[in-house]
Amino acid sequence: MKIVALGAEPSALIFDLDNTLYTNPGYAAFQEDVLVERLGRELGLGAEGAAARIAALRAERAAAGLGKTSLGRLFAALGIEIQTSVKWREECIDPSKWLKRDARLDRALGLMEQEYDLALTTNNPRLIGERSLDALGVRARFSVLVGLDDTLSGKPAADPFVETARRLGFEPGRCVSIGDRFDVDLAPAMELGMGAILVDGVEDVYRLPELLEDRQA
Repeated sequence: MKIVALGAEPSALIFDLDNTLYTNPGYAAFQEDVLVERLGRELGLGAEGAAARIAALRAERAAAGLGKTSLGRLFAALGIEIQTSVKWREECIDPSKWLKRDARLDRALGLMEQEYDLALTTNNPRLIGERSLDALGVRARFSVLVGLDDTLSGKPAADPFVETARRLGFEPGRCVSIGDRFDVDLAPAMELGMGAILVDGVEDVYRLPELLEDRQA
């Protein structure tokens, strides 16, 4: 875990979901695999053909010196509109099959909730975000939830961060983005003036209250 940047007086913490509020590599892999399989059926390529297309797009971005981008944006490059990606995700992903209540996470968020407003910004649709928080047993901790269907523009675009700050009622500089991917969760937030904390899964989130308290002392 690393505090990359932290404003003088942060008022809100904006969390990523996948690989941040839970650690489950199998679920993370499933989410991409099931959507790529659905893409393959749509384009008549099969799962392997669709996976090859996605890999080629990622390789092209890397060769061009571009940062990571969302799966939804890669799908859009292949002609699949974001609204369709939202529909596929809602149809194919059921968080309750993969996630369970996390008392340690709830305690950590409860401590942070005493000092900060908490928000979730996810590249999954709002419905998947809500179901994920419900499965983890922490839905009540979050005052704001912004999903892919709220802006039709996934991270690392700035829109989800701007919308989250707007709904929180704070200027971006009063917010801190917390996630596991620097290019996707932190860099675009920092460009808006937000603070940024890089985590490596939920174990780091358990320790966040202590880290933030020490930083304020």
